[in-house]
Amino acid sequence: MTDASSPRPALYVVLSNTSGKQNLGTYLRTATAFGATQVIVVGSQRFGTHGAHRAHKYVDIVHFYKYSEAQEYLLSQNCAIVGIAQRLDDAVSSSAVHAMPFTGSTAFVVDNENPGVLSPEQAAICDAFVHVPFHGVQPSQAPALDATVVTAIALHHFTKWAAFPVRAFEATSTQGKFVLDDYPTVEAVKQDRRAQEVAAARLAHRSLDVDELIDPGLANIFG
Repeated sequence: MTDASSPRPALYVVLSNTSGKQNLGTYLRTATAFGATQVIVVGSQRFGTHGAHRAHKYVDIVHFYKYSEAQEYLLSQNCAIVGIAQRLDDAVSSSAVHAMPFTGSTAFVVDNENPGVLSPEQAAICDAFVHVPFHGVQPSQAPALDATVVTAIALHHFTKWAAFPVRAFEATSTQGKFVLDDYPTVEAVKQDRRAQEVAAARLAHRSLDVDELIDPGLANIFG
């Protein structure tokens, strides 16, 4: 458990979209439910949100093309990087997630593109690995638990350790439901970031055009 006087550790979720065809909806919903500060998407910027139920509007999504870029960013946030994998090489040690000695802000790298197995690029950026132990029958070689379920269990143990505040229930005529948030302001942050990215891309393109127009001989004269 964290010290009550210390700042609350932040939670990050790192998802893979190298194929450019991933539907990340349920992962975005899971990350939002557990209060993730940001979801990092590595690979293509194009991905599906089916099943998110608008959860992607409530969490800040940051994109990187390479895992090395994501690693550099997360380290700048003083973040430990932990891979979630149900199957690892025998030479690699993994802790049961309920026994993982968390120490602060943590980013969980999820095996969403190849459930149960992290890619070499994903594993290379991880400081440690966790798994969810099974206690029942393993009926086949396929993972007994869906990757989103494994992710949710891992995030639950982290948020319990970090003492994240629990969402309140409100009374209803049935069983009650979680109190809903207002429509998120994070969307405005995303739009501002997109505008900055577009402006930077236009500036880079304009600079490239200017460089191509300059005659090398003239550049030498005026250099």
